Amino acid sequence: MTAPPAARRGHLVDTRPLRESPAFARMWLGAAITGIGSQMTIVAVGLDIYERTASTFAVSLVAAFALVPMIVFGLYGGALADRFDRRRVALVAALVAWGSTAAIAVYSWLGVPDIAPLYLFITLNSVAAILVQVARSAMVPRLVRLELLPAAGALGGISAGVQLTLGPALAGVLVAYAGFGITYTVDVLLFLAAFWGLYTLPPMVPDGDRRRADLRSIVEGWRFLRVAPNI
Repeated sequence: MTAPPAARRGHLVDTRPLRESPAFARMWLGAAITGIGSQMTIVAVGLDIYERTASTFAVSLVAAFALVPMIVFGLYGGALADRFDRRRVALVAALVAWGSTAAIAVYSWLGVPDIAPLYLFITLNSVAAILVQVARSAMVPRLVRLELLPAAGALGGISAGVQLTLGPALAGVLVAYAGFGITYTVDVLLFLAAFWGLYTLPPMVPDGDRRRADLRSIVEGWRFLRVAPNI
């Protein structure tokens, strides 16, 4: 017995957000391409630090330096998205992320042995990247119809999976055959896709009253995380 068309479609990826909203499609594709490069750099920095120090503890500090700022600025990013033009917030944060990636590439090409700047650059990159991600998420409801938000979320999950799969794999290949400088430089070039995906969006000023982006908003966000059942 042949299943009805609606049932058959239920087993496939719903691509209507990409087809109905060219702006969402550009932002989604730009985020996917940029995310692959970002994952390359995260893995490459770990390999780079290990090659410089032969210390797994030194490698673990990459995550330690980035984790707390990512949590704090993840909450603060939501406050910024509720206060300012979300497209502008994403563009400014993307510029910082791109600049920190370029700094890592330049630092690698210079061959400076000190690893402290690498921790600084990767932390700055992580903070800026989480701000871009939060701003993007806040823009999705303005780009697709309400009933397509679950499909847009699923497409975001697929994009994240591709990034986590291809990024580390490409990093391993590029580091082995071309070196760290080339690997970081490839990420710098891939990051341009983020600007393409964001710059072509319309301005997205928050609706209603704009909340202040201050310490109180971060505290309120933390309280929400503690009681939100889905989290």
